[in-house]
Amino acid sequence: MRRSLLEPAVVFAVALVIYVMVTPRTNTAYRHYVYMASAFLQGRVDLRGLPAHYHDVIRIGDRVYAPFPPVPAVLLMPVVALQGEGADQGRVGQVLAGAAAAVLVAALRRMGFPLAVRLFCAAALSFGSVLWPAVAIGTTWFFAQVVVVLAMAVLVWEMAGGARPAVVGAVLAAAWLTRLSVLPAVPAVAAILWLRHRTLRALVPFALASAAGMAVYLTYNALRFGDPLQSGYGLLSMASASADAVARWGFFNVRYVPEHLAAMFLRLPDLIPDPPYLRPSPHGMALWITSPVVVRLLFTRADRRAWLPWAAVILSMLVPMLFFFSVGWVQYGYRYSLDWWVPVLVLLAGALRSGPLAVDLALLAAGIAVNGTGVYWVRALGW
Repeated sequence: MRRSLLEPAVVFAVALVIYVMVTPRTNTAYRHYVYMASAFLQGRVDLRGLPAHYHDVIRIGDRVYAPFPPVPAVLLMPVVALQGEGADQGRVGQVLAGAAAAVLVAALRRMGFPLAVRLFCAAALSFGSVLWPAVAIGTTWFFAQVVVVLAMAVLVWEMAGGARPAVVGAVLAAAWLTRLSVLPAVPAVAAILWLRHRTLRALVPFALASAAGMAVYLTYNALRFGDPLQSGYGLLSMASASADAVARWGFFNVRYVPEHLAAMFLRLPDLIPDPPYLRPSPHGMALWITSPVVVRLLFTRADRRAWLPWAAVILSMLVPMLFFFSVGWVQYGYRYSLDWWVPVLVLLAGALRSGPLAVDLALLAAGIAVNGTGVYWVRALGW
């Protein structure tokens, strides 16, 4: 028991110390979830005292609402209860990101991967992916991404153990009650549970937990907008380019697919005339630039039966997002990849098998360098 706790504790401490050292002062420009948590503590769903510069808000009469699902605000409630609306959302995000890395190594330990593979994947999550710049940014949208990363790590940990259907359903509900983009993963996870337990009866607690999550969300919508099916996103005032696209083609359309594919696989940094001559594109950058370790997945003979379930979970989230009108806007790398990055690392652990090779370490080092540079850029550019 001591050994099983020591490793995650060390990973958590190292990740958090580096996050805090590199980003000692967090970005407080947008902290919607702090105001949401404050409202919840006061028994309200409308937001008061929100700074005038905040966007992604909905004004109905003299009341202001945020369109975001509630779980990140619920996580912040204890902190806001102690510190008030001055609570440091970004610092909490750093803690949650460190916790995600700790849970991931515990999950991979449960799966039987050796220490070198576990630590490699923890580094690939904490510093070799866009999670690091996301934690450095720390604003509302990136805080939600960090919460999803933690939820997915807990999901993998549970699936690696007893795969208790009620727990899996609750954790997955917490994930999609953070970002709705996770909701399409519910059927894929249900299929994995059935493969694990080989009985439909096991799916009943999972279905009940999922239904409870949906009841929470529908009730929350009804309290905010008087309509359980109104998420609020359709009520937002968007920038002109986005507004024109949504007005013509809606929030989801096949026309948006090329932009997402370009952001994931093709987009390069912007060229600038002065040193260092390269600057990150606010529209994102290709995954093979920000996380070169993904290249390793092209060269593996991992057991297909072990790959397929997690590949299904990844695709269940990735494919619907390709049709979404936005690629994430001001960001370092393709931030939507964080929704499914933890399952990708499970596949990576399978590809590494007994341990990383020299080329794997080189790819990881390149990713850490790129994302470390990203931390500099997001601060320099005020992202």
